[in-house]
Amino acid sequence: MRDQGTVGTGFLHKSGNIVTADHVVRGCANVVVVLPDGKQGQTTTLADDQDHDLALVKPSVPISAQPLSLASNNNFKVGTQVSTWGFPAGYFGLAPLLSVGYLSGIEAYQIRPGTIVRKWVVNAAFNGGNSGGPLIQIETGEVFGVVSSKLAPISQESAQILKVLENQKFGMQYNGTKADGSPITMSEAQLVGKVLDELRRQVQLVIGQAVLLDDLKSFLRANKIDP
Repeated sequence: MRDQGTVGTGFLHKSGNIVTADHVVRGCANVVVVLPDGKQGQTTTLADDQDHDLALVKPSVPISAQPLSLASNNNFKVGTQVSTWGFPAGYFGLAPLLSVGYLSGIEAYQIRPGTIVRKWVVNAAFNGGNSGGPLIQIETGEVFGVVSSKLAPISQESAQILKVLENQKFGMQYNGTKADGSPITMSEAQLVGKVLDELRRQVQLVIGQAVLLDDLKSFLRANKIDP
């Protein structure tokens, strides 16, 4: 899916809708799905869950392809071999690329008081653009999670410095054009911050996160879709 130069991954569900990550489509006014044969189509976002980073989009024209099946159970153990197909940043081909790895564990963190989210920790090469792709058990070919993020650690001090650069709007100005053709103006400090942040996100520690199967199924049921 592409909007204003951003790229993410999604997969076809038996409902005819596309499952992806919320952050892939959030804030995008024009989300376009690009199929492996090069055909493009408009979509409508039907539902989103920012807490679990899930979204459901409906293609304007039905996609005639075999949907992926969700696993019937969630009894997966650390060490289970997994894969995902997707479009990592920097890759511009039409066919998705394969990444293979293993389940390493489960991480739980509090997003606000009283709300805890759990996600798979996966030892695999996830990169920007893989978000929204299916986490597949290699043995069965079934989906049991959705790729959400990669690990790109940063110290508190460096994070604060990047924030300062991002907010520095004074000084030498750069005038350019976004991917959608609209103009953009940034200060020299903002340019430096943007480049440094992008380089940080390209650091590959081969560890990422994926939404749990139970959370994916709950999301679909909450939006009246049979998993």
